[in-house]
Amino acid sequence: MTKHIFWIASYPKSGNTLVRSILCSLFFSDNGMFRFDLLKKIVVFEEFSRLAKCFNTTENNINQKGWEERNYLIFENMKEIQKKINLGFSEDFAFFKTHFNGNFNGQNFLIDNYLRGIIYIYRDPRDICLSWARHDNISKNDSLKFMFNDSACIKWIGHDKYKKYDKNIPVYISSWEKHVRSWINLKVECPYLLLSYEDLVYDKINTVDKIIKFFESNYNIKISNKNIKTKNIINSTAFGFLQEMEKKEGFNESVNEQFFAIGKKEQWKTELDGSQISLIENKFKNLMQKLNYKMFS
Repeated sequence: MTKHIFWIASYPKSGNTLVRSILCSLFFSDNGMFRFDLLKKIVVFEEFSRLAKCFNTTENNINQKGWEERNYLIFENMKEIQKKINLGFSEDFAFFKTHFNGNFNGQNFLIDNYLRGIIYIYRDPRDICLSWARHDNISKNDSLKFMFNDSACIKWIGHDKYKKYDKNIPVYISSWEKHVRSWINLKVECPYLLLSYEDLVYDKINTVDKIIKFFESNYNIKISNKNIKTKNIINSTAFGFLQEMEKKEGFNESVNEQFFAIGKKEQWKTELDGSQISLIENKFKNLMQKLNYKMFS
């Protein structure tokens, strides 16, 4: 099998974890009941342990390099790793979470010969501003600066956690608009599923059905216990259910406060002031309208 990689991509705080939860429950459980340890089946691609196998230098040397040089090293190694058929999974395919599709020079890292499918999730940037501010423990205005920054990066800690100022792997994010366009403007010869965060939360039944049909129709994949799994996936990946699970067990992707914090759309209407809303809408107006988000200002 050559075309073995499914990419699950999104801008931070846009629903990637929720989609991975659905996929893990669908493919890696018997009954569709989600639990946090299932997420180990769909890990972030930009892990140092994976990339280090291809580095021709030491971790310390890499950390002493500038952002762009480190990002270049990672970008080149991401392409090399895709060529390896044995990804450590027993199946003939693997899911990987990732972020921006490219590097500082605008080159994307996907190799068509190894690309089996893509799922991309987008979210209203006005709500992302609030969610990212909570997640990274920064002000709303600093969150806006991050979302507007074409050179924005985050850094991963260990397997799951990330934080901007740690010295570990730099992951290029770019601005919200460049990030989204890096995926929705792709010219690829593989099945592609585009999902919205809002549908994931507010139209869960139809969204789960859309995900299942994506795999059934494009890959002739048969889902065992589909009816039972679908019901349990919808219940066990409901936002309130995930919140309670995190309170009881903790969640290793949480950095500063509860990861599953609010999970509602249009929080921005009461949480952002008029100038902040205008800044976002003026900056991202064309793309927001393309994604059917209504302008407020």
